[in-house]
Amino acid sequence: MLSNEIKKRYRAFWDRTAYERCVLNISQRIGKGVVMQGASYIDRWTDLERRTRDAQESYVNFKYYAEGFSTVFTNFGPGSMSACIGGDFELAPSTIWFDRNPVIKDWSEVPELKLYEDSLMWQFMTELTEMLCKASQRTYFTSMADIGGSMDILSSLRGAEQLLCDLIDYPEEVKKVNLRIEELWKIVYSKLHAITSRYQNGMTSWMPIYCEKRYYPLQCDFCAMISPDMFLEFVKPNLSAQAEWLDHSIYHLDGMDAVRHLDHLLDIPAIDAIQWSAGAGKPPLYDECFFDMYNKISRSGKGLVLFSVPLTELENVLKNISTKGLFITMQVSDEKEASEAIKIAKSYGVK
Repeated sequence: MLSNEIKKRYRAFWDRTAYERCVLNISQRIGKGVVMQGASYIDRWTDLERRTRDAQESYVNFKYYAEGFSTVFTNFGPGSMSACIGGDFELAPSTIWFDRNPVIKDWSEVPELKLYEDSLMWQFMTELTEMLCKASQRTYFTSMADIGGSMDILSSLRGAEQLLCDLIDYPEEVKKVNLRIEELWKIVYSKLHAITSRYQNGMTSWMPIYCEKRYYPLQCDFCAMISPDMFLEFVKPNLSAQAEWLDHSIYHLDGMDAVRHLDHLLDIPAIDAIQWSAGAGKPPLYDECFFDMYNKISRSGKGLVLFSVPLTELENVLKNISTKGLFITMQVSDEKEASEAIKIAKSYGVK
């Protein structure tokens, strides 16, 4: 599915360097999006046969250049693992909620947390993953589902506000359950990865990044509400363990409130790269106000992932930051723009 040249560039990215230039995942829309006409929002989530057919129709609506490739996201909302290990979920038109009915009511009576293979969410995830893989016939990559991060999963099972209080009142109980979630996370990941591995060489995730080995975008949205000291105590140990267990990993740094934890993240050797998202209402990620942070990430020896950099901004970005371990997605209107982007990237080479 991918040429040796493309694989070579992705290997260089994961090695935190670059082969001739940074990695560019460039896409061009060439057709209309597919919408389930007349379907309820419940069907849009749960009609797996229709979702599979729509995926087959959708991927052909894009043309890819440079290191871009066709991928279908096995989407059941962020943090879907919580509904596979004893938690609840609620379908909504544009997302799935996992925190509306927390199941850990009291630390003295924590329900048994295990992978419930008969749970509806687990059946959805495994069946759709298998169906998408079978339907692909190597024309697109089927992604790993967004199973979430350990602390975010615990937040769904307990409730965010209550968990914030628990960090102070019941710290050891929180750590104990978080360790159990980490164990289950590895089981869930391994089972999903085993499905995709039967059909495709290498993998991808909700981030359109290819890897020949096991990787995952680690995250902790909950960390936006806690101090760096609490991050060090409650979050960093699990992130470190997950990153060391995986072959490769990226950390999804989401929002200005998460930046205060960057030093702790850069101190985790096994995390290969940081993906930055400033959040709604903030400057775009190609704004020069973020260049110092990008260079700090690069100086630490980690890569950087930037989504949706416009062609008009590409040269200024590459001029001001390192291209080693750099991955950029771009959307273009035609092949000429794609060629221009590749030309610009080549001109900055490896630096």
